Amino acid sequence: MKKVLLDTDIGPDCDDVGALALLNRFADAGLCEILGVGHCTSNPFGAPAIDVICRAYGRAEIPIGTYAGDGFLCDENCQKYNRDLATRYEHRFLHAAAEDAVKMYRRLLAAAEDGSVDFIAIGPLCNLSALLDSAPDEVSPRSGRELVERKVKRLTAMAGIFETPDGECLARAARLCGCPAPDFAEYNVFCDIAAAQNVATHWPGEKVFLGFEAGLILTGARLSELAPAHPVRRAYELYTENGLRYSWDLLTVDFAVCGTGTHFALSERGKVSFTGGGQTRFRPGVGDDRFICYACDGAKIAADIDAWLVE
Repeated sequence: MKKVLLDTDIGPDCDDVGALALLNRFADAGLCEILGVGHCTSNPFGAPAIDVICRAYGRAEIPIGTYAGDGFLCDENCQKYNRDLATRYEHRFLHAAAEDAVKMYRRLLAAAEDGSVDFIAIGPLCNLSALLDSAPDEVSPRSGRELVERKVKRLTAMAGIFETPDGECLARAARLCGCPAPDFAEYNVFCDIAAAQNVATHWPGEKVFLGFEAGLILTGARLSELAPAHPVRRAYELYTENGLRYSWDLLTVDFAVCGTGTHFALSERGKVSFTGGGQTRFRPGVGDDRFICYACDGAKIAADIDAWLVE
């Protein structure tokens, strides 16, 4: 069974809620074990929202950490639903602060078996960058990079944009971006370019990226089948006009847990990097990074994910 750590910016978009719900459903099915969930912005409602979602699936004890910095993605636009979840539902952070995410990751990685952890990142990469740069401490005599190299099997990150061989997928992305893929700075990268560069350059081991273009599949069509008070349904209703949202983070979780086969294939190996402006570069044949492509029609992927969320 996969051992999973999830890092999320839950707040700026509701697909993080769908991704966390999907991860919990996969855990229900015995496909993975959730070791912990980190929040990667300064938003005070992020950790509470994570706890609310996990409690909805019977996981009130999952370790939850949060970003240690101030003033990062915590404005009103990043609180469209997580403030509501934090004030409407029970959670553990009413009278206690969440643990520092980097300290939590170090503790959980130190306790894990070698090569046993799948790391999933569905937000800016500030926590992962800080983990890499972390020094030995009372938890472990190893640096953050040494812990990652020893304990993490693979990093799957929603970051960047890639020139997929799927022409329709790439054309759809270009229309939404308003520019060709090489000129576009994807959100998770652009929010903290230095962190994205650090992770792309120094994260040891296997890295797989789901790009902006691959996440342009709408899911959420069946969330109205959940109880009206269910926090996942509530978050999508607060964030969207029709319950539908693109699925960058859900697809990242889907691949990280289920891998290639029914839904996804992988590009050739290469090296992913990010420019000083946040643009994505992929050099084939010179590294071990890959990006995610479709292995089936997007409508099937959407239908399968929607079924997982409600059945």
